[in-house]
Amino acid sequence: MTQALTHNGLPAGLTRWQFFGLIQTARRQLGLSKGAISYLKVAIGCTQDEDFTAGRICAFWTSVTKTACRAEMDRRQVARIEAELIERGFLGKSASKHSRRNGSRKNGAIGHEFGINLAPLINRVSEIQAAARKAVFEEEEAERLRGRIRKLFGDIRKLQIDDACEAATDVLPNNRPSTIQSFERLKQVVAALEAVWKEFSTENGRGEMSHQCDISPPLNTGKEKKYKTCRAEKARHPQPVRITPSLAMLLAGAEFQEIIGFYAGGAAGGPPDWRSMEMAARDRAHQLGVSTGVWQRQCEILGSERAVLCLLVADHNAGRADKYTVRDAAGAFVNMVRSEAAQKAVLDRLLGELIGFAKGQHNV
Repeated sequence: MTQALTHNGLPAGLTRWQFFGLIQTARRQLGLSKGAISYLKVAIGCTQDEDFTAGRICAFWTSVTKTACRAEMDRRQVARIEAELIERGFLGKSASKHSRRNGSRKNGAIGHEFGINLAPLINRVSEIQAAARKAVFEEEEAERLRGRIRKLFGDIRKLQIDDACEAATDVLPNNRPSTIQSFERLKQVVAALEAVWKEFSTENGRGEMSHQCDISPPLNTGKEKKYKTCRAEKARHPQPVRITPSLAMLLAGAEFQEIIGFYAGGAAGGPPDWRSMEMAARDRAHQLGVSTGVWQRQCEILGSERAVLCLLVADHNAGRADKYTVRDAAGAFVNMVRSEAAQKAVLDRLLGELIGFAKGQHNV
């Protein structure tokens, strides 16, 4: 019985209250109610630091009445929360439904317990860490999206087209992105407003072109002007990538792959797409020391897909020990984007080399 109640422990350096902080941060991603968080705070408070060591029993046998009092909840609410957490695999229960909860400790370690066991929660620490990273990313991304919404409203108003302003208001009647708490809803609003902007700004631009065509000076068709125009056009329209998200994931480093796997499908798994690759890359970039603002600028310069691949190559090569190794993955990423934006075409060459390197590693 004791072996079945033990767990694998928390990662080195992670305390039980830091673990609880991760659970708090990832509350929405894990689908936990505020009541469940209050309950878990009491539950962890009933344990000791040593209980979270691998191979130990981590449990508490405080009565439902006392637990409810400490959590400032009703007994029936505590019972419902316990049942839900047990059903969803966050907790275990060794006490029978009507038996009295009890347990004992010897030299600080739990010898036996008939109560609520936290082993399932501790064994899901990797999932909880990934969910917390996603929560932090979405919080930062939500602020960027709100800023984007405000800018789109301003740009649409500057068009001075009544139909455009009306269409934008239909998307978000109160014009206040701060009232939107859902990350998915923010993305939908941005997409809808970008569609409004694209539709009406294009029509407005066509009207201006027609109005100016008779009085505009002739185009400068000199070689220097043509060269600069073509270069600018290429910068605005980045080349399409010639690699699938699935292959890109195989080329990523171990840490990057883990984050991609979470965004692609979580614990259930699933093939990645470019959206999940972009979200994972932004998360990995932050880990490497690339700020959110710098990451966003690189995506604007090069396009998000090619920026993702630049980060992937820099991150992977940081772990190599040959002539392609890089000391600073963040700096290599920014330099690679700069070179690629200058039409030096370094990304495709480095990707080809990385594919060959990965095949060689696989054959070994």
